[in-house]
Amino acid sequence: MSNNDSTQNEKARSVLKDILKDTDVVMLTTISEDGNIVSRPMQTQEVEFDEDLWFITRKDTTKYKEISANPNVNVTVVGDSYASISGKAVFVDDIERKKEFWNKIYEKMFDVSYDDPMLILIKVEADKAEYWETGNTTKSVANFFKKAVGNKDSVKPGENSNETVDL
Repeated sequence: MSNNDSTQNEKARSVLKDILKDTDVVMLTTISEDGNIVSRPMQTQEVEFDEDLWFITRKDTTKYKEISANPNVNVTVVGDSYASISGKAVFVDDIERKKEFWNKIYEKMFDVSYDDPMLILIKVEADKAEYWETGNTTKSVANFFKKAVGNKDSVKPGENSNETVDL
């Protein structure tokens, strides 16, 4: 990878981290036993994105069975910006990490405590991500001024800033 490619990749990773930092809920997509693509909302954890995403689930759920059979997953972020993150899901049974992630929402949602043996962590080890920045007012204003002074590199109306990053 050239120095320019490396710099671009690091910039893309930074933007992706910013997108994820402001996201509370994402869509986790798995493959069902009959080969259908299934998505469901999942609460994100407040941890620094390091190419891994973390979720909590129960061992008696359909998603647990689907990931056990096929660990290839996708995580979709929808908000002011958008991202699609693909990778492999692995189960982690770490009581200290469950405790770290635990909150009142989980307590009400699962109706158990963090140390319940039916709870399991899903760690998505991201391989590749693509994101689209659309809701950035500062960028829109900057593009307007670039266009006003004749800079042809500005984003055209209706276009989004789009990057793909290998993780």
